[in-house]
Amino acid sequence: MVSAGITSTDRKGIEEILRSTDFFYEYEIRTALEIADETLEKGSEKSGYYWMKIVDEDGLAAFANYGRNSFSTHSWDLYWIAVHSNSRNKRLGSVLLEAIEEDIRRSGGKILWIETSGRPLYKPTEAFYQRNGYELAASLKDFYGPDDPKQIYKKVLQGRVGSPG
Repeated sequence: MVSAGITSTDRKGIEEILRSTDFFYEYEIRTALEIADETLEKGSEKSGYYWMKIVDEDGLAAFANYGRNSFSTHSWDLYWIAVHSNSRNKRLGSVLLEAIEEDIRRSGGKILWIETSGRPLYKPTEAFYQRNGYELAASLKDFYGPDDPKQIYKKVLQGRVGSPG
C-alpha cells in the first residue's frame, strides 16, 4: 500500500492532491512542486527530501515529504502530508505517518517535528497529529499572518532508535 519515493508521473498527482484539499495557498503548492522537482532531479540522498506515497485504483491518493534536520543529531522534519479529498477518512494519513516514523527509526532518528498553521481551518489537522501521538511543543503567535500561529508538534520515536539500519 505505502511505497517510498516519487516518480515524474507523481508530480501531477501531488499538485492535484494539494489543490483538492483547499488548505494550501498558491505559493505553498508551488513550493511543494519545487521540492518534488529537486528530488526528481537530484534524488533523495542529495536533495535531502524523502517521500512516501499511497497509490490506489484512481492514482496517487496521498503523499508525505520529510527529511533529516541538518542542525540536529537526531531530529527529522515532516514537510508535507496530504490526502486527496476523495480519499479522506480512510486512515491513509496515519498509515503514511507510521511508515515515515519507521523509516526515520531505521535511519537512527529520534524525534519527528511537524509545523502547521493554527488557523481554525487546521483544527482537524491538529487533531490528526494528536491522535497519532504528537504533542504540541510550541505555538508562535501571528507567525504566518495575523491570527495565524505556527503550531509545532513533536513525537519522540520509540523502538530501535540509534541502531544501525
